[in-house]
Amino acid sequence: MDRAAVARVGAVASASVCALVAGVVLAQYIVTLRRKTGRKTKIIEMMPEFQRSSVHIKNPGKVEEIICGLIKGGAAKLQIITDFDMTLSRFSYKGNRCPTSHNVIDNCKLVTDECRRKLLQLREQYYAIEIDPELSMEEKYPYMVEWYTKSHGLLVEQGIPKAKLKEIVAESDIMLKEGYENFFDKLQEHSIPLFIFSAGIGDVLEEVIRQAGVYHSNVKVVSNFMDFDENVDEHLEKYMNSYDIVLVKDESLEVANSILQKIL
Repeated sequence: MDRAAVARVGAVASASVCALVAGVVLAQYIVTLRRKTGRKTKIIEMMPEFQRSSVHIKNPGKVEEIICGLIKGGAAKLQIITDFDMTLSRFSYKGNRCPTSHNVIDNCKLVTDECRRKLLQLREQYYAIEIDPELSMEEKYPYMVEWYTKSHGLLVEQGIPKAKLKEIVAESDIMLKEGYENFFDKLQEHSIPLFIFSAGIGDVLEEVIRQAGVYHSNVKVVSNFMDFDENVDEHLEKYMNSYDIVLVKDESLEVANSILQKIL
C-alpha cells in the first residue's frame, strides 16, 4: 500500500497532523457556503480548533493546500511521524512542569545524588545547543549523540534494573496530552502507522504509552533527535519559518484530532 502522505508533528512546535476524508457532505457544505458568501471558504476556517489563540500559522494558504491534499489522499496514504517529549507528552499540568522521558530516570529515587548532579551538568552544557533555533539538525546531531552517550553511561553505572521501569514511570509525573486516547485509537482503528522519533529514552516513552493503554500494533518507536524549546515564545518567528503550524502552550491534541476527524 502506498503511504506517501506523511504528516509531521514537530517538538514543542508540534506541527499538526493530517487532514481527512472531507466526504460529499462536507464538499456540498463548502459549495453552499461559497455561494452564500461569494468568497472562497477554507477548510481551516471551518475548524474551530484552528481559531484558538495557541495556534499560529504563518502561511494559511500553504496549510490549506497541505490539508486538502491529505484529504484527497485519504487514510490509505496517510502516516504520522511525531516527536514524543512535549509533543505527545505534556510540558506542564496545573501549573507544574512535567518531566521528559530523560527526567523520569534522572529524578527517580534509584539514582544517586552524585549521578543526578553530573546529569544536571551535562544538561546545562548541551541543552542550549539542543534548543538553539539557529543550528540545523545536522549541526546539533553530534552534540546530541555525545550528550546521550555520556548520560547513558552514567545511568548504566546506577545499575537500575529494567524490572523497576514500570514502577519508575508510574511514580513519575510524566503524562500524555489531553485527547491522546482519541488520537491513538483513531489511528489504530484505521491502521494508520504512527512513528515516534525521539531523542529521549525509548524504554521510558514506550512504558508511558503502554501504561496509558494506547501502545497499539500500529505504533513504532524509533530513537532519533527532535528539538524543542520551552521558551518557544522568544523564537516564534523562527519556528514559524520552519514549521507549517506552531502550537504554543497548547497541552492538548485538539488540532491534530480535528484534522483526523475530517479524514477518518
